[in-house]
Order: sequence, then C-alpha cells, then structure tokens
Amino acid sequence: MIGDLGLGKREMQRGRASTCLAARRPGRIFRKTLAPLSILVIMSLGSAGCAQQPATERISDVALNTLAQKTIFFGHQSVGWNIIQGIERVIKAQPGAQLTITKAEGISGVPTPALIHTEVGRNSEPMSKLQAFERFVRGGVGDRADIALFKFCYVDFDKTTDIDQLFAAYKQTMADLSNAYPRTRFAYVTAPLMAPEQGVKSFLNGLLGRNDAARANLKRHQFNEILRREYAATGALFDLAKVEATYPDGGVCTVSVDSQSAECLAPTYTDDGGHLNELGGELVARQFLEFLATLR
Repeated sequence: MIGDLGLGKREMQRGRASTCLAARRPGRIFRKTLAPLSILVIMSLGSAGCAQQPATERISDVALNTLAQKTIFFGHQSVGWNIIQGIERVIKAQPGAQLTITKAEGISGVPTPALIHTEVGRNSEPMSKLQAFERFVRGGVGDRADIALFKFCYVDFDKTTDIDQLFAAYKQTMADLSNAYPRTRFAYVTAPLMAPEQGVKSFLNGLLGRNDAARANLKRHQFNEILRREYAATGALFDLAKVEATYPDGGVCTVSVDSQSAECLAPTYTDDGGHLNELGGELVARQFLEFLATLR
C-alpha cells in the first residue's frame, strides 16, 4: 500500500454526495510541520459496510448486444481476474445477457464471438507482458479478433521503473501490431493503482523517508499520464486508473510524494490495497464493458 509520507489525500467534489458519503462521519484535517517536513493529512472515515455494498447498475442492453457479436481478446494478470469476475457477476445479474466469456491460451479453436481472456507475461516484468501480448496477436489473435488489448499490473512498476523506455516499447509494439492487423481494433489500458497507506506506520515511513511504495505509485501515475496524452483522443483508451481512483460520490483519491500528486486506488474498492474487491470489480467491469461496446 502507498502514501505520501505514506498518507492519502481525498479531494471531494462539492454537490455530488452519495449514499456512502452521507453515511460517513465528518473528515478531520490536521496540519503538522516537522522541519523540514510539512505534512498535510486529510482523513475521511467511512461507515462500516459502505465499501462492501455490491454495485447494482445495469449494463445497457445495447452495449451487451453489441459485445455479444464481437470477438475480444484481453490479456491480464491478477487485477484482470478481478475484472473478469466482476463481468461474470454483472452478466449473471442481467437475465438474457448473451455475452460468452472464455479463458483460453490464444484464440485458435475457440468458438467465437466471445470475450476471450488469458494471463500474459509475468508480474513485476512489464516487458514480458508486452512481448507475450505480441506473441498472442501474431499467433492468431490478430487474424480473428475484432478488439485486442492487455493491461499491466500495479506490481509492474517500482520507484526505479524507466517509464519513458517502457512507453517507447509499448507505443512501437502497439503501432506495429495495428499496422500488421488493420481489421483488429487495438485498445489501451492505464495501469492499475494501489491504495494509500494510513496510520502510524504510514506516518513513520514518511518521516524516515521510506517512501518507496509511494514513489512506485507516482511512476504508475506518470506512465498513465503519458498514455492519456498519447491515446485519450483516439477513443481507444480505457482509463482503468481513473475508475479506480474515483469514489462513488465523485471524490478522487490522491497521494503526494516528492511534492508531486498522483492518483491512488480508492480504499473503498479494495480489501488488500491492490486487488479489487466485489464493489471495485463490478464497478470496473461495467465501465470496461461499456467502453468495449464503443469501439468500432
């Protein structure tokens, strides 16, 4: 888990209160100056059970009907499993939904149309995921898929990650694949985040300069900002990080480290600081499906 000097900041948008927000106790703001450190802590305490309420919004029938006619390939690792499980729950809650979800190593021999997903590469090795995705695409996915995409994981970034080098490889590979397989729509996904660390341990880690986790989250955010600048205007960027960082009431989870602000995973959506819980998984699943349905 992460934090600025290990501590998270929640920026509330006025006038967008939700049931969850109404149930929360008032936040408390503390400012403490410790030469040469100035620490701003904004703590918002949620009501018990609020984070565990499952999402109930439906996916539009139009979106589901559109997706049911497409062959989609999605490469992922553990957070991807949270998303897939969220999709399964969302589909199950909508009688008549026809979307087929299949776990397969590639696309050869798999009945289509379907949402086909598989694990790609190795965690903590982002280049292995990029290379694995390219192998899948050149190994048959590119000849049959209408849409193809993969995502990195939060563990693929640490404080030493060279995000410019990673993005250069990512951009070149995705461009090469798009040129080689023009009938397939390639989409892009921002990297998932981690939730802010809070409490005494977080404070002490920050005080002692042990901000490695916070700096790793800053790397994720910086990489995501590059993706947004490059791909947001194409309409083919699924901003997973933005979904993860936005509370149900519209507030945004952020942390600050080295005088820089970065989005973080809203604690509402996770039980372990990185993976999505039921609420988070279903929220991301709905927005992911709606996004996929817009791609042509």
